[in-house]
Amino acid sequence: MIVDAHTHLLPERLNAAIRRFFAERITGADVMLYPWEPIAARERVLAAGIERCWNLPYVRQAGAASKLNRWMAETYAADPVVVPGATVHPDDDVQAVLDEALDELGLRLLKLHCSVGGHQPDDPRLDPLWARVSRGGQPVVLHAGSAMHGVTTPTEIEAVGRVARRWPDARIVVAHCGAPSIEATLALLRQTRSVYADLTPRIQDPAPLDRAQIAGLEHRLLFGTDAPNAGVAIEDSLAQIRAWRLDPSEEAAILGGNAERLVPS
Repeated sequence: MIVDAHTHLLPERLNAAIRRFFAERITGADVMLYPWEPIAARERVLAAGIERCWNLPYVRQAGAASKLNRWMAETYAADPVVVPGATVHPDDDVQAVLDEALDELGLRLLKLHCSVGGHQPDDPRLDPLWARVSRGGQPVVLHAGSAMHGVTTPTEIEAVGRVARRWPDARIVVAHCGAPSIEATLALLRQTRSVYADLTPRIQDPAPLDRAQIAGLEHRLLFGTDAPNAGVAIEDSLAQIRAWRLDPSEEAAILGGNAERLVPS
């Protein structure tokens, strides 16, 4: 099974705003290859060979997470392909938002986007989140960093490491393999037992990795595309991993098995 562990099939108004932001503030033009409308984007993801996808919401400010989490649950709870996630902002009542998302709505994974939300992963206000997922096992896809264009510095990967050391049972998935701080991210994976990374391209830039760099980490890496906000074709991202010519079991782990272990079908 091929699992895309990094998609954003979000409400139309939100995805349209995200697309405008990329075009106006980051890339200077709309370089994304997929429609931002969630139904059309879902169809394109499936057409590219994806059989299951994690759907990751995120918020810029307090007060928006609960409504977005409810939309995710209402829209995708019965979807056999899309695994809806939840989010929270540190200025929210974090415990209350998580109780609703995980207990009442039954959402099974979380997304934090530090640069969008204006916070760091080790912000003390997020302690209830790390405590909760340490007990419950829900993975947290974490886009670390503070830059508007989403790059992650080695210092910001150190903040992820502080969370991992304090909460060793928290299952953290470093988005985009911490690009461009990929070596720092891979080093963190080797130093910890519950930190993972997804191989999602950053806009038009595939993760510059080769087989030697990931040796020994094949069961800690997840396939991802960022669809529909992807400037790299899903097929090309799949081809990059297949070009490594890994052992079949290792390739299967990256393309879906590792995600399935974290959030079983």
